[in-house]
Amino acid sequence: MSDEREDLEMDEVTVLDLDERSEAITNRENFESNIRNLWGHSEVGVQAKQAAMTMLSTKTGMYAKIPILCKADSCPYAESCPLLAYDLAPLGEFCPIETAQIELRYEGYSKDFDLEYASFTDKAIVSEIINADIMMERCKAMMAKEGVPVTEVVAGIAENGEIYTRPEVSKYWDAYEKAQKKRNEAYQLMMATRRDKKDDGNKSKSLTEIIADAVTEGQFVEVEERPDKFKGE
Repeated sequence: MSDEREDLEMDEVTVLDLDERSEAITNRENFESNIRNLWGHSEVGVQAKQAAMTMLSTKTGMYAKIPILCKADSCPYAESCPLLAYDLAPLGEFCPIETAQIELRYEGYSKDFDLEYASFTDKAIVSEIINADIMMERCKAMMAKEGVPVTEVVAGIAENGEIYTRPEVSKYWDAYEKAQKKRNEAYQLMMATRRDKKDDGNKSKSLTEIIADAVTEGQFVEVEERPDKFKGE
């Protein structure tokens, strides 16, 4: 009778263990499900995120926020836009001139830096380079509109209402130089990553370095002493 009671108690313990395990598995699955939706998106948000991931995985997806929207005649760069004269400005769409510039630059940098096999870091640096390129183009358009690199800015107003001005370098020229500096710094970063990859594991040692390493590591074999009868020869 005692043995039967013990068996029954063991069966109850086993059932409890299985229930706890099943509950733990369910809790773990719920936790993993929440991890997959870490940002707490709705179902529409989840689908939108997948669409965004698809967009960003394309060649030029990383540059989607760079081009401005076309404002046709109201565009600040309208005076230098060649599309307006032929009624080719697509109002409300991304500026076709800037999207074309982005794609052309991407293709050029892709050949220069072999972006097809580049690291994510390299691609991020190229994104910064292209962004700076576009900013420089915008600055050049505004400088062309001003016509001169130096402009007159208000320095003060006299008691009689007369306005005093002073010459100052165009703010667009200043912005151009800042964008150019940023681009050149990105160029240097890009060159540095290429040099690091080239040197990584591929640097050949000179004969002197090889011998020095061998001596340090004790790789030379000790040569037996020459017999006395041959020493005089």
